[in-house]
Amino acid sequence: MLRRSVTLLVLLALVTLAVPVMAQETEPTIPAAPCVAPGELTLWLWDENWAEVIGDSVELWKTEYCPDAEVTIEVNPWGQYWDLLKTAAASGDLPDIFTMSQPNAFFYIDNNALMDLEPYFEAAGIDSNLWGSGSVGPYRGADGTGLYSAPVEWVTVAVYYNKDMMDAAGLEYPTADWTWDDFAEYAAALTDEEAGVYGAEVYMEYQSGFPNWIAMTGVSPLIEADRSRCTLQDAGSIEALQFLKGLADAGYMPPPSIVGSTSPDDAFNLFKSGQLAMMSVGAWKLPQAFEELEFNWDVVTFPKNPTTGRSRSTLHAVGYSAGANAENPDLVANLIQFLVSDEGQRFFAEAGGVAPGNPNPELQQMWIDSFGDTNVNIQAFIDAIQDSQGITDFDEIDSVNNELVLNIFDLGMSVEEATAKACEVIDAYIASMSE
Repeated sequence: MLRRSVTLLVLLALVTLAVPVMAQETEPTIPAAPCVAPGELTLWLWDENWAEVIGDSVELWKTEYCPDAEVTIEVNPWGQYWDLLKTAAASGDLPDIFTMSQPNAFFYIDNNALMDLEPYFEAAGIDSNLWGSGSVGPYRGADGTGLYSAPVEWVTVAVYYNKDMMDAAGLEYPTADWTWDDFAEYAAALTDEEAGVYGAEVYMEYQSGFPNWIAMTGVSPLIEADRSRCTLQDAGSIEALQFLKGLADAGYMPPPSIVGSTSPDDAFNLFKSGQLAMMSVGAWKLPQAFEELEFNWDVVTFPKNPTTGRSRSTLHAVGYSAGANAENPDLVANLIQFLVSDEGQRFFAEAGGVAPGNPNPELQQMWIDSFGDTNVNIQAFIDAIQDSQGITDFDEIDSVNNELVLNIFDLGMSVEEATAKACEVIDAYIASMSE
């Protein structure tokens, strides 16, 4: 599920008008630059709404920075996009620029199909670390070097909670300083077995669920950062999964059979119905939450691990990539630089739904303001970027997440047995990639 829903976030009927160049009172976080010479480029996307927003950004680039350039934008639905992209990569005929997701990036990086953008950003005086490791870590090589996709947006995860339920239980609202122990106490206090109300649900599929808790222990969820081995049997992974299983076994969290699936969408429906007091899900649910929730609610960052003191969210960032064999790499890099610049990212900031990848505080505030006048702590999602975990999942092993959740939280399998079974699949896939 990661992250088609991330990129389909612009659920609004976006009507984004061309805007003037963004006024800067200070130096831009990421500057734009004139192209050396215009040319013709192709740009592939998988979302119609993104095509409109990015199209406006491209038009501004052509007007202000690269007159006479031509950019052909092609949209292919998600279900076809990755097949077409893999076919193009195999033939060495990738489009000049195309959107990339973190779970898919490993395949292209490992097969040397992508252009390294790092030298171009360095030449422009841009430190790619400004995006944060959660955004760019999965877009670097296995040795941690290079940059093979430049973030256009990000989504982090936080805990949504029912304020009315907390009021009824006489609980103070949680803060950014709460801990795992606090979370367990809240889950217990908010559970009402007779009324069919559960205190929490936070273990679901990859981005919304258990990997966040593993990341808080300092372990890379599922797979080592260098993509060398499964980490589900590491001590931190076992600690996190046993903590969550303990809450479920105590009856504070519903099993997937009660939720309806391992999908955060079904968990959200349970939250919406008043049968769930707390749930973890990404910023992509904000538009739906504002529209559909009829009770008082808010969000807070994840509780801190008692040993590491870390509150960590998984972070997924869609990025702009380019083919390693691009015919005009300088022009490609110039357009990508503009698309992630303060000026180019303003279109995303003002459109709402998706948060701009550029970390400029002014842009992030525009994103918050796009939701209108609200008391919801949307800033929590931005705060979660500071110590975030990039996606380490691969599409080829994504089914492991669903199976692991079902085995532990529905079928009663021990954490040790379930993680051993999952690691067999993950390590076999990693081994096959090196053959």
